[in-house]
Amino acid sequence: MPSTKTTPPFKREHIMTKKTLAVAAVITAALSAPTMAADWFIGGGIGSQENNYKAEITEAVDPGFSKGTFKDSDSDMIYELRGGVYLNDNNRVYGTYSYNSDDFAKQQSFLMSYDYLVGLDANNKFNWFIGATAGVNHVSPDTDVLESKNRFVWGGQTGFMYKINDSLSTEIGYRYLKQDYERSFASDAGDKASFSLDDSQQVYLSVDYRF
Repeated sequence: MPSTKTTPPFKREHIMTKKTLAVAAVITAALSAPTMAADWFIGGGIGSQENNYKAEITEAVDPGFSKGTFKDSDSDMIYELRGGVYLNDNNRVYGTYSYNSDDFAKQQSFLMSYDYLVGLDANNKFNWFIGATAGVNHVSPDTDVLESKNRFVWGGQTGFMYKINDSLSTEIGYRYLKQDYERSFASDAGDKASFSLDDSQQVYLSVDYRF
């Protein structure tokens, strides 16, 4: 039967502090950006996502098991839809829905992001961007032993954006997401273990339509 893992109060406070700071950073950066003529956009992209997992056997009763920590990484395709607004030439905010499935779990993410853009040419057609992200990730492990859960995620992204014309732009980016999925469980024989998704890294290519 699965067992519930109790998080110490001091650890819960530390986790909540990180979550609050991540969300506050995205909101503050977006609200502090000077607003001029805004360009709304919608788009989509594809790429690759690497997920880093950790399993730990904390108590082994069955002779076939032994205590220890095991780490593994798995990579697969990521698909995303997004929409947002360019507040001006240097600031944008947007929301992203993404889907990823690997050998261990399926993930659906709902993220809010802020980027600061730096023009690399005289016409601001080619830009470098860097920003922060926070949101919710729904993790669905491919086993009945582990439960599907919504978990907070936060991180940042960077990359390059090219404005093809007034309506179309494309970009290549890298995003790091700190995950918050961890479950503990026990077998009928008394073996105890935990499973966690520590973080994810994404490399993506997207195309956006401005209006």
